[in-house]
Amino acid sequence: MKRILIIIAALVAVAVVFAVVRVATSSSTPVTESGKAGTATLQTRKFPGAGTVLVNAAGQPLYAAEQEANGMVHCNGACNAFWKPLTTTGTPTATVPGAIATITRPDGSKQVTYNGKLLYTFTVDQPGKVAGDNFHDAFGGQKFTWHVVRQVGAATPAPMSGSGGSGGSGGFRY
Repeated sequence: MKRILIIIAALVAVAVVFAVVRVATSSSTPVTESGKAGTATLQTRKFPGAGTVLVNAAGQPLYAAEQEANGMVHCNGACNAFWKPLTTTGTPTATVPGAIATITRPDGSKQVTYNGKLLYTFTVDQPGKVAGDNFHDAFGGQKFTWHVVRQVGAATPAPMSGSGGSGGSGGFRY
């Protein structure tokens, strides 16, 4: 009887560990920030090798995919395991000029946009580093090219391939 209880306890422990790991690595968990007054959702920060870039309230660099335009969400499912949508439950604010808005994602969350670009953080980034600029990947048959959103006029340390087009009239580009 004692042996059966030990086996049951071990199975329960394994199930609990599995559940905790599954929740911790969930691919559908977006980066959520409050839109409370006085808290900037979007701001800028200088990064070695990347220059001045748009960041969230936690200081994480923000990225946009070339393939997502006009509010079209293509980064879903497995893509969100690496690229976390910047979402809010309130009205996003910023300490930078530009058009700040939200779009409704397929899951119903509100994703922050900047000059029409859907914003994401990159899970591979380490504190003080920008790892996802000009990053190419594919999920569910959709190819992506990601660019950190940089301040126009700031020195760009390395040439950017791809479109690198204007981010709109708000003073930022990717």
